[in-house]
Amino acid sequence: MKNLSVDAVGMEYQVPRGASVEALKDVSFDLEGGRLLTLLGPSGCGKTTLLNILAGFLAPTSGSVSLGGAPITGPGQDRGMVFQQGALFEWLNVEKNIAFGPSMNRADKAATKAKVEDLLNTVGLAGFGDKQIYELSGGMQQRVALARCLANDPDVILMDEPLGALDALTREKMQALVLKLWQETGKTIVLVTHSVEEALYLGDRLFVMAPRPGRIERDYELPFAKIGLDVDARELKASPEFIEKREEILSLIWDMEEQIMGHEGN
Repeated sequence: MKNLSVDAVGMEYQVPRGASVEALKDVSFDLEGGRLLTLLGPSGCGKTTLLNILAGFLAPTSGSVSLGGAPITGPGQDRGMVFQQGALFEWLNVEKNIAFGPSMNRADKAATKAKVEDLLNTVGLAGFGDKQIYELSGGMQQRVALARCLANDPDVILMDEPLGALDALTREKMQALVLKLWQETGKTIVLVTHSVEEALYLGDRLFVMAPRPGRIERDYELPFAKIGLDVDARELKASPEFIEKREEILSLIWDMEEQIMGHEGN
């Protein structure tokens, strides 16, 4: 499996009148292949900017990123992206959405069809291949988005608030699906979220990022994602260890928010 490396990455955005905003500063880390990293922090800490750099959608203004030793200089099939809104093709049915990547790569049609059927089973949508996107609930659409990403067999799956628009019950079910896919596929996953509970439950490594400029404030190695593969989610989230870590991180982020409000009030 390929390691994901970020070396002294910085990102500045130019704004009107010649000014600039420093979105990221000196972000560095190495992520071993097969890990599930969650990115957490207050608004404006650069989580999505960092994710877009990893995807190759943005080029950093300083530093470098690489996957398996190869520089990331743009989008590539070795990285797949799942957005908050599924970004699905409304004019294609479920099966054709999932098959889109392999079809564009002129993959064998029979092999692609078999892969799509397998992925529909994997994400719990067996029998929905001929449905139109508008016929699906939000949670089902996100399952299609996950399957479409997996159809391209990327080394790394990048997820930008993929569960943020879902209701609480659907969100918990989707969290369990993410853990299941992580276990079964062995893919490296980097997931951005605003939910402390979600970041703790899904991440076997978690970065709390500080804002202005965005940087890694804390780096946690966590046991909960692996425990969650075998233990009921509600039971795990009610455990003293989980609650203690949740309150620690909530306090950290709360303090950051207070500092931001203080600066803005001056």
